Amino acid sequence: MAIFSFLESMLFIDNGTCPVCGRVLFEKKSYVCSRCYEALPVNRLRTCKVCGRQMETSEGDICSECLKEKDPVFDGGFSWLVYTGGAKKVIQGFKFESRKALAGWAGKQMADAAAGISWMAVCDGIIPVPLHPNRLKERGYNQSAWIAEGFSRRMAEKGIGLPVENKLLNRMVDTPHQVGTNRDFRLQNMREAFQVMQPERVKGKSWILLDDVMTTGATLRECGRMLQLAGARAVYAVTCAGRS
Repeated sequence: MAIFSFLESMLFIDNGTCPVCGRVLFEKKSYVCSRCYEALPVNRLRTCKVCGRQMETSEGDICSECLKEKDPVFDGGFSWLVYTGGAKKVIQGFKFESRKALAGWAGKQMADAAAGISWMAVCDGIIPVPLHPNRLKERGYNQSAWIAEGFSRRMAEKGIGLPVENKLLNRMVDTPHQVGTNRDFRLQNMREAFQVMQPERVKGKSWILLDDVMTTGATLRECGRMLQLAGARAVYAVTCAGRS
């Protein structure tokens, strides 16, 4: 019986296959195989000082999307991966394939990469971008909240306290999926979609606003705008991946 329990624990682990190549994983703490992990498009080049995404050019210090905004909203940003190749498959895994533990693992990798950023230590907490109740019921969990939990736990191991606050921001409008839509549609789609539920707890504090992926940034900016209106001292954008 012991050998069967051992085999079961090794072969039927959560996220038992690599989301990038499909290989079976035989270690409980591995969520991406070593070869695919080494090939992940980690954001190592120049980054936008506003949103944290990798810059597409070597000129300036603000990306083209943030330059379009009169009010950039964010006081800084961090994005772990460039939204291409294996990064897309990892995000697809925890967003559409019910691999929520993969999201927690991604949050820990993000924390390892971001721990040296100065503003991380002065933030008061993490606010995951919320899902509308309809989408939450459909998916079963909020992937951004799971990323945030992994991020928070790893930061705590490093002596940085960043509690996750899941009830400060609410999604009021069940917006349609935005994959393949243009910037103007996304901006209009997000307008007034979010509400701060406890403004007295938001006011005067610095927050990490966390989401899975940033493309145009419309969702994160609208969330950040609402936190600003509620009196947040500073808002920083943190994402698993961002489009360069």
